[in-house]
Amino acid sequence: MSVVIGTRRRTAAVSAAAALAVLLAGCGGGGSADPAPTGPGASVGSALAGPADPEATLRFVYATDASKNYDPATAANQFVNAFLLPAYDRLFDIDAQGAVVPMLAESSEVGDGGRTLTLTLREGVVFHDGAPFDAAAVAANIERGRTAERSSLKPDLAVITAVDVLDPRTVALRLSAPSASLPALLADRAGMMVSPQALANPDLDLRPVGAGPYRVVENQPGALVVYERFDDYWNAGATAGAARRIEVQIQLNPETRLRSVQAGEADATVVNLDQYAAATGAGGQVLVQPGTGAFLVYLNMASNPALADPAVRAALSMAVDRAGISQAILGGQCTASPQIFPDGYWAAATDLGPAASTFDATAARQALADAGYPDGFSMSMTVINVAPYSTVAEAVAAQFGQIGVSVDLQIAEPAQVISGFTGQKTVDSYVSQWPGAVDPARTVGSLFLSGGTFNPGGTQDEEIARLAAEGLATPEGDARSEVYRQIAARAVDQHLHLPICSSPVLLMASPNVRGLSTTIAGAPDLRAVEMVAG
Repeated sequence: MSVVIGTRRRTAAVSAAAALAVLLAGCGGGGSADPAPTGPGASVGSALAGPADPEATLRFVYATDASKNYDPATAANQFVNAFLLPAYDRLFDIDAQGAVVPMLAESSEVGDGGRTLTLTLREGVVFHDGAPFDAAAVAANIERGRTAERSSLKPDLAVITAVDVLDPRTVALRLSAPSASLPALLADRAGMMVSPQALANPDLDLRPVGAGPYRVVENQPGALVVYERFDDYWNAGATAGAARRIEVQIQLNPETRLRSVQAGEADATVVNLDQYAAATGAGGQVLVQPGTGAFLVYLNMASNPALADPAVRAALSMAVDRAGISQAILGGQCTASPQIFPDGYWAAATDLGPAASTFDATAARQALADAGYPDGFSMSMTVINVAPYSTVAEAVAAQFGQIGVSVDLQIAEPAQVISGFTGQKTVDSYVSQWPGAVDPARTVGSLFLSGGTFNPGGTQDEEIARLAAEGLATPEGDARSEVYRQIAARAVDQHLHLPICSSPVLLMASPNVRGLSTTIAGAPDLRAVEMVAG
């Protein structure tokens, strides 16, 4: 094993070292298929009955500050939606069954052979700064997302060629091709509406101005974001019993987050997968929320010549002990899988075969030699300085070391990590989670297509690009599912990024918290959470 720890980089804690020892004990030689997949436990506990207190404060502790950028168009952190949802309503929403439903767009109609999506907008909606929500506001937001230099929404909106304001309540989106996924994408950041009067605000990244149920009244970057109920919210009935005030505290340390809820210093938090047993033993509620996310090694396939070779990526994939990482580091709560979509999801590949997830260090070492690297090669890897992310990265780096790959492991603050991988594009790989997406088209666009935020090298497999275009144009149903299953299988075959396991979201809450959940994209949804007196 050859793992380089450099400046501003740290070694693992004792518990992490113990987990690594367990993993490496089985890394030395012969091949073996992954054991039966592990998976998440069940939710535990329930909220109190009784009336909600609409004047209460919800104290939620989150694990990241999402790089301190809360502008829907320019945010690049994959966990930012937790901060955006209270402030920004979207053109569409996704219901509990995963169906697209109206939100700020009261209705929609597809015309011109699928090349026009006409939206009829709600009346009487105002932004937090008093500006009216109308077709001109929609046009300004869509154009900004499509064309702004720093926009991270360009892949989501690429199919839109023009936005026509037909009247104050009607806007027509002109498309280059039919797009079955566009309404779902407009139920995510691409459809979040910012007040047109605030688009030029220099502090928009820290002071959201939307049309959602809460407005930001305080922001201490990296420490605290405070929201208060917006009294002129158009859909006040949906949040009538919700807390008046939400305080989102940022705490990177997972043990501190768990203890804060246990001690009554906070009402709810997100807990790490390896904390399931501790959280369920602490009393209160543990909510296991299924989603479409995964732990993975993101790859910049253009920064390092070795990573541009699918055969090298195949060797790296074979060197990863997915089930071992889940069991030893993630508490067995993450289902080992080589693909980005969770098993059972309608876009997930089926019948990949055992070879796709085989862990075999000896065969991986030989495959690397066959690819032209008998002495291995060097690569860089970055990860945030928080367990279990850092521990997973240390395990992966150690397993790569077993086949002769020397990893320069850079453990740093979240903002520095994101900047190095997606901004400066100077790091070869990044260990983290993909939280999921409202539609598989967003996952494909973000991870596999040129211009995707988490494809910093711009590497694009032409077969996936062809299928992605087909998936956008194919109506909902079995035919569209089959297209995305082919994309998922092709991504595994070409080893475009290295998924480790499919992960749920775990939330811990006091019994006084009612209505806490996550979106299908894995973001904690605080918009309608009630606090019950008890």
